[in-house]
Amino acid sequence: MRQSVGEFSPEVMDFAGRISNYEAAAEAIRQCIVARLRDDGLNHHDVRCRVKTPTSVQEKLDRRDDLGNPRYPGGPENLDDLVGVRVILFVETDIKAVAIALTNQFICHDDEDKTAVIRKNGGIGYAGRHLTLEVPVDNPPVGCEAYRGQRFEVQLRTVLQHAWAEFEHDIRFKGTHVDNAEISRAFTMASTLIELADQQFVNIADILKRMQSESAATESQELDANNVQLLLDRVFPAYPHSKAGQYRWLVEVFGANGFSTVAAVEQWFMDIDQRAMVSGLGYRFLPGQVRVVDDLLLKTLGEPYIEATKNVGNDFNREGKLRFRLRRFRTLQH
Repeated sequence: MRQSVGEFSPEVMDFAGRISNYEAAAEAIRQCIVARLRDDGLNHHDVRCRVKTPTSVQEKLDRRDDLGNPRYPGGPENLDDLVGVRVILFVETDIKAVAIALTNQFICHDDEDKTAVIRKNGGIGYAGRHLTLEVPVDNPPVGCEAYRGQRFEVQLRTVLQHAWAEFEHDIRFKGTHVDNAEISRAFTMASTLIELADQQFVNIADILKRMQSESAATESQELDANNVQLLLDRVFPAYPHSKAGQYRWLVEVFGANGFSTVAAVEQWFMDIDQRAMVSGLGYRFLPGQVRVVDDLLLKTLGEPYIEATKNVGNDFNREGKLRFRLRRFRTLQH
């Protein structure tokens, strides 16, 4: 039993002794999420992870409700946020797609849009969208096999929301704005401006996609990352952009399958009736443009596509993923 505030309980001492295991789990989960976002072609700024410090764990376990009972009974093992991951995105409209992708990969115990709740209640700030996930015991993602059953929290924020929240937390942690009307008013104004800026980023992305979809690349051009993106903006205007490096990767993929010009790729899209085929891919959300093309090539070319592209890029698990996806596509056809 603890003798005074500041000391650790035996349960927290035990957690502190095993913290390196949690740090390894956090990094494995982070890498798994990065791989999933890459596989789905979802653009993002950064993915970070952390493990709660023993001090933070003890403080949380010490919290009591109005009756004096522990708010979090059962010790550290019952806390869902010992491992935390933060996914930082560029535009707010990407948050939903990432949330769906992660809840498809992991077991979801809770999904709360805390920013929406704050706005609904007339408050200010960005708590983000929080997911409580668990590494599945059966068929865990590659790299997470040693951490089956590990629960963790994921926070989804835009770059601007992240900046606001970090600064607000820093000021609040220092305790310098308690009951300070001037600082509270400034935070309110900043929150409003950031919300407007986030919406303008969405508008800019939409305008850019419309402009690119209206512009026509020269069909005789050899493929490069820029004209591939322009082409996909015309063919798949509703799908989100992938990360810039993935368009360069797709040029290599096209080349490995004999496509060297914009005209050749456009003709292939027309030959396969890509709109009808995409509707049969079974997507639960809109993946990035590059993932859609990767799936279409896989579905139409089959095994030769796997052999041609299994070593393109630095994903050592690509061949296994492609074979799994091809089996799923064939199942959907029946």
